[in-house]
Amino acid sequence: MVDCMIRTEKKSRQRRVMPLWLFSFGCIPLLSVYGRSLQLYILNHYSTKTLVLYLGLILLAGVAVYCVALFRAGLTIRAYHLIWIATLAVVLYTSLPFAEKIHIAIFGLFGFLTLMTFEQKTAAFLCVAVSGLDELLQHFLVVRVGDWRDVWLNLFSAALGMFLAFLILESNSKHSDEEAA
Repeated sequence: MVDCMIRTEKKSRQRRVMPLWLFSFGCIPLLSVYGRSLQLYILNHYSTKTLVLYLGLILLAGVAVYCVALFRAGLTIRAYHLIWIATLAVVLYTSLPFAEKIHIAIFGLFGFLTLMTFEQKTAAFLCVAVSGLDELLQHFLVVRVGDWRDVWLNLFSAALGMFLAFLILESNSKHSDEEAA
């Protein structure tokens, strides 16, 4: 009975998250192809400080939503990893150039949504494949350059997003187990 409830809950979550995952998946090649021209357009219309502020507010809002989800699900000992993850994210965020901040945002979201949608092994494979294929695509574009450093940044960002999703899923499963008992 409990196993059936868990499977039903998982399918429901997958149906809710799948459109967001497809959107994030579609944004990656679009940003590879049109990212430079979009970046130039945005930088001509907004100051870098304004853009960094907006991305910082989005990051802060994401952390706030994550904290609310953890509190609703019931904190576990793993949830306290948020402290070092948030610190690491802020340090990375402030120390990287603007273009690299986009990698963290896009692939972090992709990793998070991928684990919320698929099993762990499938999610890990998809994140590795998309990170590598994205840079391979950029290698063949005239105005872009495929870079191994970007592959590693993409993988790190996706892993960070997957870890945050893992903490939420674990908190939810512990909460479900306590309710079933």
